[in-house]
Amino acid sequence: MRLTGLRITNFRNIGQAELDFQGARQFFCGSNGQGKTNLLEAIGMITAMRSFRTTKRLPLLRADEPHASIRANLELAGGKPIQVDIRLSRAVRKAFVDEAPVERFSDFIGNYPTVTLSSGDIQFLRGAPALRRRFFDLILSFGEPPYLEHLRKYHNTLKHRNALLKLDNPRPQLPAFDQLLAAQASAVTQLRRDALRHFHGYLVHFYNMIAQSGKEVPSIAYIPSKAAESPSDFLGLYQTNLGRDLHAGTTTIGPHRDDFSFELNGYPAEEYASEGQQRALVLSLRFAQFAYFKEKSGTLPVLLADDILGELDPIRRERFWQAIDEGTQLVATGTTLPDDPAPWQTFQVDNGTFS
Repeated sequence: MRLTGLRITNFRNIGQAELDFQGARQFFCGSNGQGKTNLLEAIGMITAMRSFRTTKRLPLLRADEPHASIRANLELAGGKPIQVDIRLSRAVRKAFVDEAPVERFSDFIGNYPTVTLSSGDIQFLRGAPALRRRFFDLILSFGEPPYLEHLRKYHNTLKHRNALLKLDNPRPQLPAFDQLLAAQASAVTQLRRDALRHFHGYLVHFYNMIAQSGKEVPSIAYIPSKAAESPSDFLGLYQTNLGRDLHAGTTTIGPHRDDFSFELNGYPAEEYASEGQQRALVLSLRFAQFAYFKEKSGTLPVLLADDILGELDPIRRERFWQAIDEGTQLVATGTTLPDDPAPWQTFQVDNGTFS
């Protein structure tokens, strides 16, 4: 896939921007806080209609503006042009493809893949479980269409069950919701396990390429809040845990409380891996995401690199380029221009404007 043009209105600090892209290398240069990351965030919205930085919609709108929009001109495999519009307000988000409204998000997610690399990716190792769940939820929603539907139904049922748990006498109504929740929890859990086994191969491949150490073996461990697989397993857990849930006023077990652990040679990477090993691991994780998206969509994703190239030492920078598929479009940011700016179409960024 190739991004050939971009029009942004009232997104973050970008009031109005209209950009035409030529070739496969774009570099946005400017001081920190000028809007470089905001631009990549806007591009990334075309993948799943959500930000890679926040789950909230309000921060995406420019101050005192009720609406924001992103229009991306794309060229798909075979040279087919297509226009994708994302429109945001405080209350809703909408997508249009060639001006036709998208009725279901599941029909949209996964069609226009982008992958973002940033220094903040280290939080996948060090941050809260919600970050890791969100990362894998995006990947599986992209690669396994049924997953998004099961996840949506799970969270919708969970919302109703949690509301019931706050009532004075919810017990008569809970069994019906427990049955529905158990079925969706089982489906979400199984799809997570199956996809991780497939994803693991990509992670090992790219870690070996980037770290080039035959003695280090990366892995991803799935850590459910409670061991359960079948709907009957989950139903039993909800019934056993009911007293605790009533006391807490919320459902305390299930896929919404699961976690994932990144390991090196069987040990948690955030505790035992060096800084260099951790950086190599999260970079490999993003390249694994790229390969997975490429496999599932049949097209090369657009790679978005937020201030990454300047952080890499010469050896890792060379391995970075080796890991990128030929023909991949790379949109990158930095505070200084690349060592060799000749292959790049370059833009200066200043307070949300681009020149």
